[in-house]
Amino acid sequence: MRTGKEYLAALNDGRTVWVGDELVENVATHPKTRAYARRLADFYDLHHRPELQDAMTFVDEEGVRRSMTWFQHRSKEDLRRKRRYMETVLRELGGGATPRTPDVNNYVLLTYVDDPEPWSSQSVGTDGRDLTEGILDFWHEVREADLNTTPAFVDPQTDRSRDAAQADSPALQVVGTSDEGITVRGVKAISTGAAFGDWIHIGVFYRPGILPEQIIFGAVKPNTPGVTIVCRESNVRDGEDVEHPLASQGDELDSVIVFEDVLIPWNRVFHIGNPKHTSLYPQRVFDWLHYQALVRQMVRAELMLGLVLLMTEHIGTYQLPPVQTRIARFAGFHQTIKAHVIASEDEGFTTPGGLYKPNVLMFDFGRAFYLENIAGMVHEVIDLAGRASLIFPTEGQWQRPELRPWLEALQTGPVGRPHDRLKISRVIRDLFLSDWGDRISTFENFNGTPLLAIRTLTMKRAEMSPGGSMADLARKVCGIEPARDAEEKETAYTAQADYARRQDASRKGAS
Repeated sequence: MRTGKEYLAALNDGRTVWVGDELVENVATHPKTRAYARRLADFYDLHHRPELQDAMTFVDEEGVRRSMTWFQHRSKEDLRRKRRYMETVLRELGGGATPRTPDVNNYVLLTYVDDPEPWSSQSVGTDGRDLTEGILDFWHEVREADLNTTPAFVDPQTDRSRDAAQADSPALQVVGTSDEGITVRGVKAISTGAAFGDWIHIGVFYRPGILPEQIIFGAVKPNTPGVTIVCRESNVRDGEDVEHPLASQGDELDSVIVFEDVLIPWNRVFHIGNPKHTSLYPQRVFDWLHYQALVRQMVRAELMLGLVLLMTEHIGTYQLPPVQTRIARFAGFHQTIKAHVIASEDEGFTTPGGLYKPNVLMFDFGRAFYLENIAGMVHEVIDLAGRASLIFPTEGQWQRPELRPWLEALQTGPVGRPHDRLKISRVIRDLFLSDWGDRISTFENFNGTPLLAIRTLTMKRAEMSPGGSMADLARKVCGIEPARDAEEKETAYTAQADYARRQDASRKGAS
């Protein structure tokens, strides 16, 4: 298994990375990037801690101990074991303050290896090449070396008032093919953490009017000639570990990626050229990431509950019945999200490749519940903390002997040490009252798919069509005969391909 030291050494590979106005020569050492690089190094080192071995690693069928990143869960209990791993990572790395660790990024690859055949057979423009071998070889390569593959799926926003907008878009597209591979040019508009990855995993979300040449799924290394990673301004508080306990741990640095006539060899091309396939499948790719997102939101909700418990205890309001009633909302928020996680696992199904997949509707609507309520819960945290969330001394002020007696009196409550209140205040400030925290909130709102897209894409799930399983009871009560065959179902209700339906639900529950 990879160590943090090995990961940091691999980042110094000549990749072209801009952070704000600065060209970064070495992501592992530059002040704008080194903190997050170290945070990912911490992720790798977690797997080598003896007390975490059972949670962080497994022994594969060949007797090799590996990171649980690569664990393929084939039963309900296997999936729960995977979830315990993800929870351990989240709890050890700031309670969800590091959203896109390598295990999350690599989880997206499962749909490829679970059922690689459609990616190849549905491609257009490969001259009959079989892409499945490359898909499986890529999985083997990144698993053996314990690498970090960062997704880059989002294309530029376009002028939706013009029919020709997609054709005029600078979105990444194929500009040439050869015996070696495909040549691509253009941009991916958003990728989280690409500057810190070993591979960039290219994909695309369907949009009306998308061109066949804009349909590209594959992988390139960040140091490939012609690849430039342009990151936004960093919000990291480098070196301020005491004052900013979370913001000092690094910034994931969402970025634009520019591709200038980049060659992608055929063995790293997973799919090209078919808009219909793209309308069916990429959301299924991100199902795995979204399950992890709900687990992360469950951990964050627990952290929020703990913060309001600690702060109200410190400031002496915990015992007040109106305050306790408000705190109970946090318990309900956390327990509701946890219920979605557990229910999605309990109502899971087996995919074509034999993986046990959690119930998609349950974890997607769990995410929707989080997004619908999180803004109000953040407001409650700040309101319950009051001025303690914003007005508190710096560590330097606290250590000055002439100020300390006065400042200590201001931080003294019915329980706890005065300095502990500073620690609680700093975490609340970093999470909810800083640029760094606002970025994470924005990330959660748009991670993979925002709230409106969750609802829209739900209606494209096989069981949510009028001919799907969700209408079975209504048909029975109304005395309506079910569709007699697959052709009748498809022409009357749905245009879902069978291989896409199999990623949504078990055969028993599918339409």
